[in-house]
Order: sequence, then C-alpha cells, then structure tokens
Amino acid sequence: MPQPTPTTSQDPQSRYLRRVERRIKVLETLEQAGLAVFLPGDSEQRRHHIEMLARLIARQSELPVLNRATFAQATQMLERHLEAMQKLLPNDVQHRNRIRRNW
Repeated sequence: MPQPTPTTSQDPQSRYLRRVERRIKVLETLEQAGLAVFLPGDSEQRRHHIEMLARLIARQSELPVLNRATFAQATQMLERHLEAMQKLLPNDVQHRNRIRRNW
C-alpha cells in the first residue's frame, strides 16, 4: 500500500497562515460593522503589537518550526487590515495618533 504524500495541510507554515487568514476574516467582519481596533500612535509600538499578535496566533507547538519569513508575511497581512480599520476611528483619535493619511 503506497504511503500518503504529505499535503500542504500538514505543513505548519501553511496551517499557521490559514489560521491568520481566518483571524483576518474576523477583522473584516468588525470593519464591516463599523468597528475598529485602536492601534498606538507610535509606529514602533504598532509594529511591536502587530508582531506580538502574529506570534500569539501561533500554537506553542508550532513556534519552534515557524520561520521568520512566515511571521513576516503574517505580520504584513495583519498590519494591512488593522491599518485599514483606523479610518473608522473618530477624528480626534486619528489626530492624537498623528495618523495623517488620505483614506
């Protein structure tokens, strides 16, 4: 009997990225409802918190096998959606965060 070949569903990198995509769908649902996740005004803090979120989405058992490129890709995906949500925040919050972007 032939051995089944490993599929992409067995790959920890792809499983993790699919989990990140599912979390992004939740963020998209919040955005459609007119809600947003507040991000700190400091860009370094933003980056740190988004990277932390990407790591927290990973399971403990996956952390040793996930590589930097996968975390970078997940961070970029999360950052894109979280930044897009900032336009929903009240203007005073946007100003306080020094968000000066044309949405």
